[in-house]
Amino acid sequence: MSHAFWEWSLERYDQPGVASEAIQLQDEFGLNVNTCLWCVWLAEEGRDAAPLLDQAVQAIAPWSMGVTEAIREARRKAKNHPRADTLYKSILACELDAEHVEQDILFELAAHAQPASLPPLETARNALERYAEMAASPANFDPFLKTVFPTGK
Repeated sequence: MSHAFWEWSLERYDQPGVASEAIQLQDEFGLNVNTCLWCVWLAEEGRDAAPLLDQAVQAIAPWSMGVTEAIREARRKAKNHPRADTLYKSILACELDAEHVEQDILFELAAHAQPASLPPLETARNALERYAEMAASPANFDPFLKTVFPTGK
């Protein structure tokens, strides 16, 4: 199912630097890219993800850990195999479908988000920092936020 969050994510992810910064948050700091994008999307929509983060993390964890991460691992293993180009592309498509399921869950939860009391950039930063605290992650969100908020809103 396509929805505003999915469309926004596809558009934003294609902007220079966003993918690499998001993947760094995932690979270096153990954060979920969809959760990070969701925090920013909600902030741009004038809503605050922070109060819903516990619920969001719990809602996507079974799917993320049980399906998305397993597909991602398979894709990474197939990536440099000399005979697996077609398989790699198929697994990549499956991984994108698995990410879409995570975003579907987050999109449904977004209906419960309350209005933000701060400007979008501050709201997103606060939500992301709350998420990092929950994950006991020392992530620095400045590079990510600079890419997803290129005009510094």
